[in-house]
Amino acid sequence: MLSIIAQVPKPINRRQRLPRLTESKMAISRVKFITSIALSLLICVAIPDAYAKRKLFEAQMTVVAIDPGHGGKDSGARGPNGTLEKAVTLNLARMIAQQLDTDYRVVLTRDDDYALEHSDRTAAANHARADIFISLHSGNSFSQASNRSAVYYYLPFQGSAFKAASEVPHPSEDGETAVRWNSIQTKHRVTSKKLAMQMQAGLTSIWQPQEVTVRGIPMLVLEGADMPAVVVEIGNLANARAEKQLTDSQYLLKIAGAIARAITAFLAQKPQ
Repeated sequence: MLSIIAQVPKPINRRQRLPRLTESKMAISRVKFITSIALSLLICVAIPDAYAKRKLFEAQMTVVAIDPGHGGKDSGARGPNGTLEKAVTLNLARMIAQQLDTDYRVVLTRDDDYALEHSDRTAAANHARADIFISLHSGNSFSQASNRSAVYYYLPFQGSAFKAASEVPHPSEDGETAVRWNSIQTKHRVTSKKLAMQMQAGLTSIWQPQEVTVRGIPMLVLEGADMPAVVVEIGNLANARAEKQLTDSQYLLKIAGAIARAITAFLAQKPQ
């Protein structure tokens, strides 16, 4: 009788293979660790470099200051259904900023619901070295039937031919004539009027046959701006029809587009 003896496989010595597997995994881990460190170093170097380049690019960009009128306790005009001017102007300012953001550095004098003095608004524009200043408002005519719009540039009060001694320019220490803060906009009167006319043309193109007037008046919010500056009134919030329009985001977007195009057209002609 034949005996069949089964061959039993030779047992695997796991203690001999384990070190080789562990060393392989450790080598892979070391490569991954070194790679991650290298990538981290590259990122750390690249981020400051990219940030510096962006800052340099922004420093060379034309600056547009947009001033949403009113804010905080100063709500401005109120529509028949409770719409507040301060909310309309802030919404419009954000839309304009979004449309200009690619080609210009846009500065908002306020980006939320808080109050600002007139001097703080122009100071923000001056500090940013803005090339132009646009203050946004909505009209509040005594006649609710009226829905006109207007653009204003600064024109000093002409009530007297005489000036107080404190208003007369005096030579500074370096021999140049010192200009009072509240008279600084006067030197930009011609370019501010041109900006106002450009705004009028842009707004008229979307509001025909609605009248858009241009006037020079001594507006406080403009007098301290050391750049071409205007106030834009977008309709009469006291008018029920205008209020409905000014709460329509598509309608505001249309106005924002007209103002943005007018800004671009003006800056294209402005000497650098």
